[in-house]
Amino acid sequence: MTIESRKKKVFVLAGEASGDLHGSHVVRKLVLGSEGFDACEVVCWGGDMMAEAGGKLLSHYKERAIMGLWEVIRNLRKISQFLDQAKADILAEKPDLLLLIDNPGFNLRIAEWAKARGIKVHYYIAPKAWAWNTGRIKTMRRVIDKLYVIFPFEVSFFAKHQMSAEYVGNPILEEIDRSLQRFHNQKAWDVDLAEELMDVKASEPISLEERFSEDVAENIRFGETSNKMGRVILLMPGSRRNEVRSLLPNFVAAARKFDAQSMCVVAGAPGLDAAFYKEILAEAVLGGRLSQRDVDSVKVYFGATYHLLMQLGDGELIGPIKSRFQNRGLALVASGTATLETALLGVPQVVAYRVSGFTYFMAKRLVNLRWVSLVNILLNRGLLEEHLQDVSPERLSMALTQLSDNQSNLQLGYQELRDLLAMPNGSSASDGVVRGILRQF
Repeated sequence: MTIESRKKKVFVLAGEASGDLHGSHVVRKLVLGSEGFDACEVVCWGGDMMAEAGGKLLSHYKERAIMGLWEVIRNLRKISQFLDQAKADILAEKPDLLLLIDNPGFNLRIAEWAKARGIKVHYYIAPKAWAWNTGRIKTMRRVIDKLYVIFPFEVSFFAKHQMSAEYVGNPILEEIDRSLQRFHNQKAWDVDLAEELMDVKASEPISLEERFSEDVAENIRFGETSNKMGRVILLMPGSRRNEVRSLLPNFVAAARKFDAQSMCVVAGAPGLDAAFYKEILAEAVLGGRLSQRDVDSVKVYFGATYHLLMQLGDGELIGPIKSRFQNRGLALVASGTATLETALLGVPQVVAYRVSGFTYFMAKRLVNLRWVSLVNILLNRGLLEEHLQDVSPERLSMALTQLSDNQSNLQLGYQELRDLLAMPNGSSASDGVVRGILRQF
């Protein structure tokens, strides 16, 4: 009589929407098994995507999304409670390996605690020690067994600090490939802008089952759509509530100042819902920051960000794709991962960001970077125009005008970026992480 061996268990911990997305690809491959290795059991602190990929979800990132130094200080007690709960869940699950994804303020504390208890610790999407607080590297060397990085320069950076790191590719390229494949499989976009903005009145009820893939959670509309349209301006005001509340009204106002006939297409964040966006725009109308006509120009789509970008960007960057809006869109983007997504899909963009006065004051003294957008950081030059703190509609509208008139070098820079991030063997970032984990067993 043989006793079946226990599956190896991996505990995955991510703290925001992007970590849930990129972690879901890792979770899926661990659950299915890979390269002759047995399948693993996966439990996680993540989100809906990790759960759909086969992970046992214990805590959702939406309960824990806190950003900014002042916001963290205000929520120290709550964060301490989250740390205690994470530790309790890890002890209860007894994992063979802990995979931490990004979110260094929280995850490095968990790493230190787990390492002291003999748990193997792997880290995917490294803390940005090259931006600020290099002192963290001393702790990282001590508590992280394997570090997977997503920017090529990070390998040499960490090597200079006596820490090994493996470049596995950038997960955004993997997500682009998946979105492109979904387009070909469906023979349609998740959201077809040509149909949505030109052929459909917003007041008409539309069945999500008829119009969208199951990846699109929700679609909301404001007002009526006119066939006499200006430019399409894609607005990506962040993924956290405080970011969206701070940036969205100014983004809409700037787009409408740039072109009074423009349509504002908002890429809805997965951790938020339609009611939240409606609330912000309604408040902006009541406060006199936006007109009702401005709000009527806004459409918010969930679960379709990459397909929206593909329709507005340069099709040559991603393959033989054509759309009626190709090269007709501009974007206003909150500094962060979205700037890289927008660049890799060829959409001209202006970068903007605003935080609390205290957070900005501290960041100016702690962050050692010339630029804030990942595109400019990776290329080591100012390809994109960046606006920090002063994100007034007038300033951003002027930036859109300048961007519209001068795009000669932009797509060349975007192609350079794709070449920089691509893996020579064509493997994906999740492939590299999964290989690293399974080889530990």
